[in-house]
Amino acid sequence: MNRKLDRKKLLPLLMFVAGLLFLLIFEITRSDAEFSRENFRTASNYSADAAVKVGADRPADLFLPSSYSKEIAVPLLIDLHGYTGSGQSQAAYSFLQSAANTRGVAYLAPDGLKDSSGNRFWNASSACCNFGGSKVSDVDYISELIKEVSSKVTIDQSRIYLFGHSNGHFMSYKFVCSTDSVIAAVAGLAGAMDNDPNACNKLPMNVLHIHGTNDATIAYQGGAIFGNKYPSADQTVAQWEKINSCNKSAETEIDLLQSMQGSETSAITFTCAKKSLELWRINGGVHVPVLDEKFALRTLDWLLAHRK
Repeated sequence: MNRKLDRKKLLPLLMFVAGLLFLLIFEITRSDAEFSRENFRTASNYSADAAVKVGADRPADLFLPSSYSKEIAVPLLIDLHGYTGSGQSQAAYSFLQSAANTRGVAYLAPDGLKDSSGNRFWNASSACCNFGGSKVSDVDYISELIKEVSSKVTIDQSRIYLFGHSNGHFMSYKFVCSTDSVIAAVAGLAGAMDNDPNACNKLPMNVLHIHGTNDATIAYQGGAIFGNKYPSADQTVAQWEKINSCNKSAETEIDLLQSMQGSETSAITFTCAKKSLELWRINGGVHVPVLDEKFALRTLDWLLAHRK
């Protein structure tokens, strides 16, 4: 952030960050009356024995599945945290680290840089969440991570995947919209594309968008942060519907989250001429829903079903 900012300009930013932290804490701790958090095992129990250091000036741990052998190429999953989070917190939240081990997938959860408030972020879109105007290119950073990982271990280059939550979801879209992507498929929770459709290179991509209708931080209906707009979940999906040349084909109800009763999620699938597209609308879902291993495996299996 520019140190010359006066107090009038700084105060809204501080208020936003404080409000965002409050919402994150509130949504993490809220739960249904019949739900007990003790029913779920934390993903941080995953063993770190197989970790490989990558990332030079911004290091990250690459976790290899227990079944890994250099003679057999494995898929790679990159898991991107939300604003104020970290790779470690994302691994514990998403359960994708343990799911990756179960499915024989290499797993990487890197850290965004810290802004002047000490919060990690990704430079992802005009709305979220580069509030200090940093010039960092996280597209370049992630690209270099993929190259380094591929030079150190045997990665199936047709099966490299991105998942992100919130700011990390914005970043996943930023990456595939800014590169002739090496990514086979992208999935994310509670984020959006850039509000300007021209910010995307419009190359077809396998996309799974997941969003809660009661998200109070990145609203399902769209909104703005400091006057910078982001599209609704439906508008984001509509952009990919156009890019992938799709038509809506079916809507079914699925039980995605153990923390919510019944089949709380509407799975909306599309028939596409180019790649695949799906929207999982969590009816009543919040910005930080309580995730679990079932969610992680279902999401990862969707990704793994697609190759570049």
